[in-house]
Amino acid sequence: MGWSRELVVVASRDFLTGAIVELLRRMGFKEVERVLKRADWGMDVVAIRDDPLSGTEKVVVLLHPKGLATSKDVNVFADVIDKHKADRGILVSPAGFTKDARLLISREYRGRIIPWDGDRVSNLFQNYGIEPTKELVEKARELRESVSKRVGLLSIELDAPLLFDFSLDLLKKKVLEHVTGKYPVKEDEVEISHLKLLLSSAYIISWSAEEQKGRAVVFSKDEIVLKSSSDEKLKSAVRKAMLNDSSIVVASEKEIEVSLSPSEAVLFFKGRASQELDVPELKINVLDRRKVYVPKKAVVDIEVGDNRGRAIVDIGTWKVEFSLQPLPDEYFLEAARELVEGKVGEKIERTETKVEGWKLKVIGRTKRFDFEVSFNKFTGRLLGTDVLMNDEALDELLKKTYPRGKILGIERGRKVLVADIETSKGISVVEVDLTRAEYEEIRVLVSPKKAFKAIKPLIEENFPVKGLKLSSYSVKDHKFIELRGESKDGKVRVKVDGLSGDVLDYFVEITKERAQELLTEKYGELKVVEIDEGDFEYVFTVDDERHHVKLLVSKDGRLVREMDRILKEEVLREIAEGLVGEIEEDASIKAVTLKENWEVEFAGSKYVGVLTLERSSGRLLEKKVRHTEMAVKESFITHIRRKYGEERLQIERLTHYEEEGYIVIKLSGKENYYYGKIDTKTGRIISEDYAPIRGIGSKIKRMQLENKYR
Repeated sequence: MGWSRELVVVASRDFLTGAIVELLRRMGFKEVERVLKRADWGMDVVAIRDDPLSGTEKVVVLLHPKGLATSKDVNVFADVIDKHKADRGILVSPAGFTKDARLLISREYRGRIIPWDGDRVSNLFQNYGIEPTKELVEKARELRESVSKRVGLLSIELDAPLLFDFSLDLLKKKVLEHVTGKYPVKEDEVEISHLKLLLSSAYIISWSAEEQKGRAVVFSKDEIVLKSSSDEKLKSAVRKAMLNDSSIVVASEKEIEVSLSPSEAVLFFKGRASQELDVPELKINVLDRRKVYVPKKAVVDIEVGDNRGRAIVDIGTWKVEFSLQPLPDEYFLEAARELVEGKVGEKIERTETKVEGWKLKVIGRTKRFDFEVSFNKFTGRLLGTDVLMNDEALDELLKKTYPRGKILGIERGRKVLVADIETSKGISVVEVDLTRAEYEEIRVLVSPKKAFKAIKPLIEENFPVKGLKLSSYSVKDHKFIELRGESKDGKVRVKVDGLSGDVLDYFVEITKERAQELLTEKYGELKVVEIDEGDFEYVFTVDDERHHVKLLVSKDGRLVREMDRILKEEVLREIAEGLVGEIEEDASIKAVTLKENWEVEFAGSKYVGVLTLERSSGRLLEKKVRHTEMAVKESFITHIRRKYGEERLQIERLTHYEEEGYIVIKLSGKENYYYGKIDTKTGRIISEDYAPIRGIGSKIKRMQLENKYR
């Protein structure tokens, strides 16, 4: 028996590694070594050979023994190749490669990683004359027979060899890929129950004609291959078929199509050979004739879960035709009935089905339960079951258990419900298992009225609220109680520990009226102009004779303080007028602005400026005063007249640089031009010059001064 993918798959890792070492030696690798510590090196074999064109070539081999090799396996192996500075690597995966792995190799590692699957390995072993052991052949046979018995298949002996191998494993693989790709079906849900194999007879004819000879394959009257050696696929198939007299196929039954008799095969062959070789039929000698069988089609009955289907497979192209209808609604209704009634012990009162894509749901009700059971509509596989108490049954259970109880809150989970029920002893926290209609009282919290009675003195002693009464309450997280109380002074919200009644947190908010009473208690009678309410405080604006005052009262009533005090504008103006008069008697106030402090702008004939006064007292904080342009001009003219005796002076140019704080002025007199730079803050002459109007060098002098006093 020759090699097959089946043999490669069932071979042990140790045997395969040894066989690959021998294969590489026969392929021309002179140095081939097994790696003893595979886990450390990340490979099984390293091989080196001398190539006459590319030089020394180093190849590493890794055997992936179980399942399909994935893209992750490919990337890890690529790192091994780089780490050991190999030229390329061979990744051996008898079961094959995932689509992602093959795509990754073709795109990223083409030429660097060579993939060998079971078919490739078996062909290489066959071509290089590496024989399988008898133990391996027996192991494959036992496995095949075990599988055959399990799925109702037989080993059928044929009276002639197969021209092309028929692989049951490959057939199953192709059918599985098609079924699982087209339908929401898992591989382990698909099983072959019956396999009908259709074969056609063909003939291998050994011939000679003059100096030519060969082996022809006659498939039918019209399909004849004269020289099988010219076809790579036929070449090896014919050579293998000539070695055997019979063959075995695994199937439930076979059907053989005879397209022509042995005599007709010879007749049609000689006619075709005469035409193609251009020789008379009398010169064509038939040396031998061998019947073979060609697998054509497989009719496969398949069990898909609890469903059935039939696949038609063209073995030449491996094209699969398959259609699977959903199971009938009656199947799912009966399956749901058995499941639900067995689970809850109640008869189903009503049901309906609902299809969502490939899922079918059976929705219904018993006396106490609502249920929803989901199935795969193609296989009947159970996807999920939800059986929960309905609202009427839940209400009945709670009322029966706590006939005088008041439900404060319900939290409904997927399978468990938690209810807070007020009773005479307190608040019972009850957990109901909705799947079994059973309940458990997990804790009892304190009575809200008793808890409020205990904390009321604590609140009233520490906050300005009196006469509190419990207005409402609720349970939080089934562990805490939130109490709410009110009075004419305000309202409170207190969170207490449900078991002990101890205060965990609180919120107090007094009314505006109570806040104003607190101000009166601290500051006496006030004239309230405005009240602003924030999230946490009240802000009162009040007036006295000289000020606007802002007073803050926190909403819990524990903080009462002055926020701000501002002089009234009319009082501020009176103070400012006195300060401005001290600077220049005739100066006047132009604007008054309240920023962080009061800012007063003023202007006179000699001085302008800004005074900054403290917002609450009017105290002078800062004074910014500068001379006016008119004052600077008159002062400079007077200075020139006195110094140079000029009587008729005219202003040629005056430029005020306010940001720099100085003025540049140019005057013309009878004999000279006069230039000056004056500090507007102090009135001091920073610099002065003159230039003759006429005379030698006057023009140059003026140009220099014009640049200086621009």
